[in-house]
Amino acid sequence: MRKPPAMTPEQAREMCDTGRKLGKVLAYDFHHRFALDTQQLREQVTNGVLGEIYVTTARALRRCGVPGWGVFTNKELQGGGPLIDIGIHMLDAAMYVLGFPAVKSVNAHSFQKIGTQKSCGQFGEWDPATYSVEDSLFGTIEFHNGGILWLETSFALNIREQSIMNVSFCGDKAGATLFPAHIYTDNNGELMTLMQREMADDNRHLRSMEAFINHVQGKPVMIADAEQGYIIQQLVAALYQSAETGTRVEL
Repeated sequence: MRKPPAMTPEQAREMCDTGRKLGKVLAYDFHHRFALDTQQLREQVTNGVLGEIYVTTARALRRCGVPGWGVFTNKELQGGGPLIDIGIHMLDAAMYVLGFPAVKSVNAHSFQKIGTQKSCGQFGEWDPATYSVEDSLFGTIEFHNGGILWLETSFALNIREQSIMNVSFCGDKAGATLFPAHIYTDNNGELMTLMQREMADDNRHLRSMEAFINHVQGKPVMIADAEQGYIIQQLVAALYQSAETGTRVEL
């Protein structure tokens, strides 16, 4: 299935349980985790190359990218704005590389400053009078292991870049950027590169589909399974809840 897994965590949980009960494979097309960059970085993290990762930053930002088609600006029908549309992708990629650590709490702030004032952008036109989703959302996810994940996502935000879709990791031995995969550190003041891909892998959708086909054929391959989809949906809901209530959400 495409993302998001559902409109609510309860729906995602029901789908997960139903799939298990019926003996069916339920997977989600969180395709960024299938990029070679993500796979290689996950392997390096598992091998301890970065050491203890204590700060992760996931960014899914558009400068002028409100979708003017479909129901992307209708909160009731879409479930939300950039967080549930594009932020969810970098959130999954980050959580996958980290190995889905247990979440302690979530704190977020959302803004609706541009979509209700303008009516067109690089991705089409919309009605500002009915624009009901967030322009941007910023949140902190705190893990039980003491680490944090800082998430930034936007449809419209006055940044320099046209678009940013990336994740960075800071460990006590080395740091890394996801696209293209790059691991860096220092040795006695000398800056060093431990691994670097020249270009990010663009065959992510294809690799995601191939993984699903191989999985249903019984091959031992990774998929974005229903349980992980539920966790991601739970985080999205918690981020929205925190932003709407102005309070920290414990998980």
